[in-house]
Amino acid sequence: MRTLALCLAAALLGACTAQAVEQPFPFNHRVHFEGGVACVDCHQGVDSGPVAGIPKVESCLDCHADDITNNPEATPLIARVRDHGKAGTELGFRRLYALPGHVYYSHRRHVGIAKLECPVCHGDIGQSVRPPERPIAATLRMETCMDCHERSGVEDDCAWCHH
Repeated sequence: MRTLALCLAAALLGACTAQAVEQPFPFNHRVHFEGGVACVDCHQGVDSGPVAGIPKVESCLDCHADDITNNPEATPLIARVRDHGKAGTELGFRRLYALPGHVYYSHRRHVGIAKLECPVCHGDIGQSVRPPERPIAATLRMETCMDCHERSGVEDDCAWCHH
């Protein structure tokens, strides 16, 4: 019965997309992470808003307006970024995580206020060399959230997350 309840809760939460999501650009998180780029540098709003924004081309151009790498594999990718910048178009990254309308999650509350590190929910995304096709962490389930709130002594009233 508990398994059925957990499956139902996971289905209702709907946190993970079922089908693979193909990203239009082969972003390498590892090389950026190891180069000192923080999640908030590309995902504006991750610590100050309800959602972690999808990276905008202008964020890429903050570093890649000029050549900053000697990596021949990166050169054509950086040229594509610059082409998008000149055209005023975005790279077109697609969301992996989707919550149903009755569930509210605030990145600001969890990252900005509670100071949770991104890997708590998103696993080792900083070590990926290509964009994941699906959410890489299986932690986005109601049970996981409730367990974390209980361990942390944080409010777990249903109304905080469900409306």
